[in-house]
Order: sequence, then C-alpha cells, then structure tokens
Amino acid sequence: MTAQQAKTIKYKSKVDWWIWAVIIFTAVIIFVVGIGLSWWITALLGIVTLGTMCLAFLGVWYVIDNDTLIVYQFFMPHRYPIDRIKSVKVGFGILSASALSTQRIAIHFIDRRILKSSLPLEISPSDRQGFIDHLTSINPSITVLN
Repeated sequence: MTAQQAKTIKYKSKVDWWIWAVIIFTAVIIFVVGIGLSWWITALLGIVTLGTMCLAFLGVWYVIDNDTLIVYQFFMPHRYPIDRIKSVKVGFGILSASALSTQRIAIHFIDRRILKSSLPLEISPSDRQGFIDHLTSINPSITVLN
C-alpha cells in the first residue's frame, strides 16, 4: 500500500450556480407567500424550508478512506468498495441526487448488487481529475472513459 492510498482524503462536491438560484428562488417565494401571514409563521416556514435545503446541499461530500469510497449525502455515509469499480466516466448530467453539479463522474461497478441497480453512481467532486487519479492509484484496473 502506498502513502497515497493510506490517507483519508475528503473531496468537496462541486456546486453549480443553479443550486444557489434554487435557494434564492425559494426564499423569494417564502417571502411573497408570507406577506399575508404573520411574521412568525413566515419566519418558521423560511427557517424550516431553507434550513432543510441548506443541510441537504451542504451535506454532500466524498471521502476515499484506504480502499473504500464513502459518499455522504444529507450527512449520511454510503460505503462502496473501490476494488469493485469497473470504470469511471467523466460526463455531464442532471439526474442524480448525490451530485450538486452537472460536471460529474459516473462510476460503474463490476457487480450491480453493490448499488442494487444497473445505473452508475454519479458524483461531482470539485477536483475531478485528482479524484479519478486517487481511485486509479488504489485500483489500477479501473478503466477511465472520457
């Protein structure tokens, strides 16, 4: 095991502008709806709604810990074995919950029982190339597709 593999490295999720636009749009809607309501009902609605959204968005990051990829979503960890990764594909998309950007990495596993699906795991680390290099240093048999 190399020194690179022995480290636990945290990768933040890349956040696109549209995430912030959704938060601002939601705040405006709460303010407009709250004009006819009591101030404390509007404040409570805003705190609950915007607080939940911020927790959901801030609770996404990725950790490579020895031979395990840990995807945190809403602060809940999901563990995946790096030695079972078949391929990694750099791509763009919008149909995934554990990615806050359209600039993503699609991870395909050897065994579909790992995800309980035939769809890939899509994530959006801010340092995509560094993340891929780290995965391939642990498992050199990973095929990198562009």
